[in-house]
Amino acid sequence: MDSNNSEVETHSPSLLSPPSEEEYTSLARAEVAVKQHAMQCGYGLSRKKLVKNKSKTDPQIRRRDLRCDKGGIKRGEGVKRQSGTRMTGCQFEIRLHRTEYSTWQVKVYNPDHNHPPSESTAQHAQYRRPNNEQKALIQSLTASGVAPRFVVAALLEKDPDSLVSTAEVYNEVARLKKVRLNGLTPMEALITELLDDEDWAIWYTTDDIGHVNFLFFAHDEAIDLAQENPDVVLIDATYRTNRYNMPLLHFMAVTAVGRTTSIALCFLPAENETTYRKAIQAFKDLVMGEIKIEVFLTDDEAALKTVLSVIFPGVPQLLCLWHINQNLRSKAQKLWKINTTSEEENKANEKKRQDVMDDFTKVLISRLRSRRVPSFETC
Repeated sequence: MDSNNSEVETHSPSLLSPPSEEEYTSLARAEVAVKQHAMQCGYGLSRKKLVKNKSKTDPQIRRRDLRCDKGGIKRGEGVKRQSGTRMTGCQFEIRLHRTEYSTWQVKVYNPDHNHPPSESTAQHAQYRRPNNEQKALIQSLTASGVAPRFVVAALLEKDPDSLVSTAEVYNEVARLKKVRLNGLTPMEALITELLDDEDWAIWYTTDDIGHVNFLFFAHDEAIDLAQENPDVVLIDATYRTNRYNMPLLHFMAVTAVGRTTSIALCFLPAENETTYRKAIQAFKDLVMGEIKIEVFLTDDEAALKTVLSVIFPGVPQLLCLWHINQNLRSKAQKLWKINTTSEEENKANEKKRQDVMDDFTKVLISRLRSRRVPSFETC
């Protein structure tokens, strides 16, 4: 090509060579082959056009057009906002034709590129996308709660040549979530899955416009474990666990070896006697039944304690040590503040705080030992 008659810079086939015009048994095999060749030669291919025959009853693909992934024009061309682009308007193009024998022939339609070869295959999004095996591993690890950066590490350990980055992992997780939701809201999808799975006990209510305003659920194995260890039940509310800002009531049991284990969870619209009554009644009906509970450990929530006294009359209620420690520490911090300009006073107040906590711990341990009762340190 005469460089004086064209502003397009071309490169020799040895750098960005087109694939050989071979014949393949299927369109998929032909497409994989030409894309592998492109990756080895420093460029990428994207689908441009699909041509089918004119049959109305059984239209079949007769040609697949592929172009350099730097071809085309910049998206948003003509708008005021300026942004970068990898597009160069490259005219390289190949076409995959169906033959009369139903095989697929590679034809190079335009062999010229107007850009240098890529310095790294990772510059092309198509080479960073996970394959089916990698997608399965991403799904498995994500379901187990593995962070995306560790998922990438696992992919590299399995395949050192993997180009999948954290961005591709996040994209795959988003795709899986969309598939799982299947057009439903997250809450609708959760309830649907719980109702379809016979291993879950569930109770929920909705408001006048169909929004879920109460949801209690417990797994059958957790229910069995709770009924086998009914001596101590811990109840604690946690916050900021969901986009709807619904308090989450957490029910736990203490096993024979002194370990706490989750029993049930309940999303509440508010923390008052009405909603607590629904939650505690669901806990009794769906989890414990008529099994006798020896003691409840709570965070001293007045409305919750009132409801427990009504639904489980005669069952003692104690405040768990973790909440006692938190309350005592909060009081000590208010009484002996560390925000003065005197470093000496700050050190004195810090020592007073620590002395109070140490004295409380000594008294508590002494009482527990004298009564020979177990200590439940956390909710």
